[in-house]
Amino acid sequence: MTASPRPPSTTRAVSGTIRPAIADAVDAYVWGYPLVVMHRTRALLCSRTPVGTLNHRDTLATARDRAVVAPNNDTLYSSAWFDLRAGDLTIDVPAMDHADRYWSVMMLDAYTNVAYVSRRTHGVDGATVRVTLDPTTEPVRGYADVVTMATPTVWALLRVLVDSPEDLAAAHNLQRSISITAPADHPTHLTEPLGRPDQAHTAGAAFFDELRAALAENPPAGWHPSLTDAARAVTSRDHHLDEDNLAAAVAAGEQRLAARGFGTDRLGNGWGTRSTGTDFGDDVELRAASAKLALAGHHPAENRSYVAQNDARDRALDGSRALALRFPPGEAPPCDGFWSLTVYQPDMFFHDNPLDRYAIGDRTPGLVPDDDGGTTIVIGGSRPGDDANWLPAPKGPYRLGLRVYEGHPTVVDATWFPPALEPV
Repeated sequence: MTASPRPPSTTRAVSGTIRPAIADAVDAYVWGYPLVVMHRTRALLCSRTPVGTLNHRDTLATARDRAVVAPNNDTLYSSAWFDLRAGDLTIDVPAMDHADRYWSVMMLDAYTNVAYVSRRTHGVDGATVRVTLDPTTEPVRGYADVVTMATPTVWALLRVLVDSPEDLAAAHNLQRSISITAPADHPTHLTEPLGRPDQAHTAGAAFFDELRAALAENPPAGWHPSLTDAARAVTSRDHHLDEDNLAAAVAAGEQRLAARGFGTDRLGNGWGTRSTGTDFGDDVELRAASAKLALAGHHPAENRSYVAQNDARDRALDGSRALALRFPPGEAPPCDGFWSLTVYQPDMFFHDNPLDRYAIGDRTPGLVPDDDGGTTIVIGGSRPGDDANWLPAPKGPYRLGLRVYEGHPTVVDATWFPPALEPV
């Protein structure tokens, strides 16, 4: 589908008053934040694995992984960064070993626009798909033999579901069997890190130098939300702001992203979700806030994430108090894929705990059903004598997320919500 040009879009002031002198620079910061975070993420990951090389993780993510915020502990990851100026990519996926094996190849352009080749779009019988550079065409949403990307820079994230520790070897073999082939002359070099992606705001005025360099490599597509002329001038040095004003714009933009947070706009039973997921459209502020808190998040059709806002007594989550999440019989999260409940520290990385347990879901070995066939998971508090259904949480504030992959229509349209979290 060829998209029609979109009207100029600027960010909304949601926290405090922005001084008129720096308002355009604040808009430029928010608009460019995802691009800078993506460039920093590429520089960090490709300082360890060369550009154009698929790096396979042989184990599930742990508390020691701090490169990308909000990881999952359900799938094996593979990751690679490509430059489509070198030519097209070919994705080859073998047949899965069984119909319930979730897999996906998620691709992000430099502005975090998402395309998929996955079980949901291409099934489990194998697929071959070409990926090409085409900034005039938005990525397709379903099945396609050719996937278009809007920028030369592409981040490919491959996921293969692990059912249990005993399933790790089979999942690992399938993970290694999925290939992404680049042209023979595709660059394969290591990069120099630019700084932690989640700390881009600490660059101060130099943030705009990073943004300028990233724009030169990855200009936005015509259908991507645009800046006003005045804000665009800040990205090209065609302005009269000194470093103090630029640094003030970064600080004000950071406050704006913090105020937007996860962009939760649907609430139920003490849980919140973002109705559009990462299908951001023209909302550049939400795109930036997502890049800060949950980079490489999904479209709702692939995975909807719910974040606990409070417990059933309207109290904030505190790991010193145990909470119970109970799914009555037949009322588990409705999906064709899988679901998983994950604890994060406030910084959106895993909580280190003696069990090395970061998530519990429908595939967790040893999960004990209730007498009536339902499922109860206890989060936080002291370790119980029988910890099969216990998910550790840090003492004090924490974040609790529920992922539902390939959700049924009530999940995709955000009308289904998890049950309330009851104090134990």
